Amino acid sequence: MRIIVSLLIAVLIAGCSTHIRRTEGVQLDANATWVLLPLVNRTATPQAGLRAAAITEAVLYQHGVKQVVSYTDNGDDGVLFEGSSAQSREKMQQWASKQSGRYLVSGVVHEWRYKTGVDGEPAVGVMIEVREMPSGKIVYSGTGARAGWARQSLSETGQRVIDKILAPVVD
Repeated sequence: MRIIVSLLIAVLIAGCSTHIRRTEGVQLDANATWVLLPLVNRTATPQAGLRAAAITEAVLYQHGVKQVVSYTDNGDDGVLFEGSSAQSREKMQQWASKQSGRYLVSGVVHEWRYKTGVDGEPAVGVMIEVREMPSGKIVYSGTGARAGWARQSLSETGQRVIDKILAPVVD
């Protein structure tokens, strides 16, 4: 009986775990200015990249970053798949090159949805990279994915993934 209970607990814990891969041993300066681009949306979910970028900004502040400069574009040419066209990426890169930050944060959202089925669990997959400015050298890269529980929100699941990706970098 104990074995069955232990196995059930292990399955439940694994079902809500966050899977993270990242560059190890990197510590970045929280006092520096961080420049944040919208994450490229490679999902069918409208504005997933913008949502993930907003969460990324909040997570950076939560972990002690003093100043984040975020890209904002009031145009409506990339609402569905923001940041994924060559034209919008070029526009963002031009904007970023004019900023006086030390780090440039960008990435890709490759899953941001509720799974279909009875429970409709939230599922999130994100890749985030940090580059030194102006050289463009990648100093940190992390990717993470999580499938949450049926009553969990997509934003909460996204926040957990992004937090686990970024926490070791600035804490």
